[in-house]
Amino acid sequence: MGERSSEHILVLLLDAIREGGRLVGQTLELARVETDGNIRALAGLAAKVLMIAVLVVSAFLVFLDAAVKMLAALIGSEVISALIVAAPFLGVAAILGLMGARRVALHNLEPWRTMREAERIARLSPPAPSSR
Repeated sequence: MGERSSEHILVLLLDAIREGGRLVGQTLELARVETDGNIRALAGLAAKVLMIAVLVVSAFLVFLDAAVKMLAALIGSEVISALIVAAPFLGVAAILGLMGARRVALHNLEPWRTMREAERIARLSPPAPSSR
């Protein structure tokens, strides 16, 4: 009878291991399906956001063209109307260019913090004795 109970325990243990493996397989399959759906949803969302950006830029360019055509009809010259519409953009581009040039200037690339620290240390340390 002792052998039978250990035999039953072994069979139960093997059944538990088999069922556990089956459950793990089902859980992994469910996780794969859920992840695949989430990745598809995220890819679709990214495509929609990209399409929105393309459409906004396209609409902006169409609006600018319409503004140029409208001014050209009022003024009588498409060149002058294009300059009038482009002037604010040229101004903003010039300002941003100057700000960028100032930011990238060579004197801004110097290690100011290191130089300040060296000056502070030089002020705090006593003068070195001369070796005369």
